[in-house]
Amino acid sequence: MTYRDAVAEYFADRPGQWIDGMVLSQVGGCYAWRSRVSDARQTGMTILNRQRKVGRRTVSEYCYVVPTVQPTLWEAGP
Repeated sequence: MTYRDAVAEYFADRPGQWIDGMVLSQVGGCYAWRSRVSDARQTGMTILNRQRKVGRRTVSEYCYVVPTVQPTLWEAGP
């Protein structure tokens, strides 16, 4: 399994949950985890990012958003 696959699987197992970048560094490799998140996005995953300050540290968190399927007019019924 590649680091990209590991990061994508980690997100897929935790849809809608905000995950600290420090956790992702353990999953995707400590020096290239941001690239692995970007690679996962290239597969079609929607991954959001937010940042906030905690003291002097900037916390960077990521969240996988599960796509929703809109019913077609045929499926929606009358």
